[in-house]
Amino acid sequence: MRIRSIVVGTAALALLAGCGTGGGTAGTPTTASQPTSTSGGAPRIDNPLDVKAFTADPCKTVTAAQVEGFGLPGTSGRVSTTAAGEGCVWLGASTPAKMAPGVAFLHESANLGTILPNEDVTYKVFEPQPAIQGYPAYVALIADQRNDGGCDVLVGVSDERAMLVSFSSFAGSPKFADPCAAVTEFANLAVTTIKAGAK
Repeated sequence: MRIRSIVVGTAALALLAGCGTGGGTAGTPTTASQPTSTSGGAPRIDNPLDVKAFTADPCKTVTAAQVEGFGLPGTSGRVSTTAAGEGCVWLGASTPAKMAPGVAFLHESANLGTILPNEDVTYKVFEPQPAIQGYPAYVALIADQRNDGGCDVLVGVSDERAMLVSFSSFAGSPKFADPCAAVTEFANLAVTTIKAGAK
């Protein structure tokens, strides 16, 4: 398989392509009990993350220390921004790790409320996952590349915004056998950083 040099952009564009334009918007939070879902059947996010600083500089979403701990020492992020949203990819294909994770923040027109109603049309695989630090997560694949070392996870960070985390690898990568575990690990790092930055 070939490492996707624009890992984030390709998958994010697919998300936008599958989203409708007529979805409603979530109501303003109040002290009263909130509904369990937003329009489109998406789970309501009670503790939204402030991602403004990270959409402005997406390569700050995962720190250098986190990237090193993930198995990519010395690998810097490269901005990979498309019409779908702001992103960053860490290209480690030429390193012993043989992998490339990426993060993208989708525009507000592509949040969970607009994505979920079109999941069957847009995706080959769309599977709910355990929440990542309380934020809803889904394996979202327009082509099933899991046997080839690739996996993408969509994370709702607020009712209005979603983050797409992607992972690609070559055979021989220590994370090749379970790319969805790898991308979930990377998504967890990103959420940790965002939560710290939002304080």
